[in-house]
Amino acid sequence: MFRSAFPEIKTLNLVMRRVKPEDVVFYNTLSDPETSRYEFWEPHRTYEDTQDFLANIFKKYEKGIYFDWTVERRSDKAPVGMISFHDIYPLHARADLGFWIVKKYRNLGYATEAAKAMIDYGFSSLGFERIQSLCAVENAPSVKVLEKAGMKKEALLEKYVRLNVDRSKLSDVFMYTIFP
Repeated sequence: MFRSAFPEIKTLNLVMRRVKPEDVVFYNTLSDPETSRYEFWEPHRTYEDTQDFLANIFKKYEKGIYFDWTVERRSDKAPVGMISFHDIYPLHARADLGFWIVKKYRNLGYATEAAKAMIDYGFSSLGFERIQSLCAVENAPSVKVLEKAGMKKEALLEKYVRLNVDRSKLSDVFMYTIFP
C-alpha cells in the first residue's frame, strides 16, 4: 500500500509535494509559538530541531510508511504549510490527518483545500476506510477546516494531550472522522 512512488498532489491553488532538504528554512517556522500553539508536539527551539525533524521525515519516506507533504502555492511555489497522514494502520485501513499553515497564509482556504485533496487521495489511492483527525477544542480555525473538509465530530476526548498552549495540564480534543 505505501511503497509506491511518492505522489505530488495538485489542486486549483496548491501543490502537495515531497518535503525537500532545502525546506529546512521554511520548516523553521515551527519555532513560532503561533504556529505550534495547539499542537501536541514540542515547538522547535533551534535550527537543529528543525533539521532533526526533517531527517526523521526522510527516514520515514525510505520506509514507505509515513506521508508528509509540504503544501505550496501553485502561483509562486511559496510554501504555506504542511499536511500529513500519520499513525497509519494498514490492517485497520485507517490514518490520522494532520496539518498546519503558517500565520501569514491562514484564512485563505489553503488548509481546507489541502485537507480535501488528502482525504480524496487517502480513500481513492491508499484504500483507507477511515480518516480521523484530533483537534484541540479551543482551536476554532482547525475545527472549521475539518468541518469544511467534510469531517464530522465523532467524540470529545477529555484530558487527552498536553498542548503547547499550556503544557501544565491535559487538554480536551475533538476527534473528527470521515468515511468513503
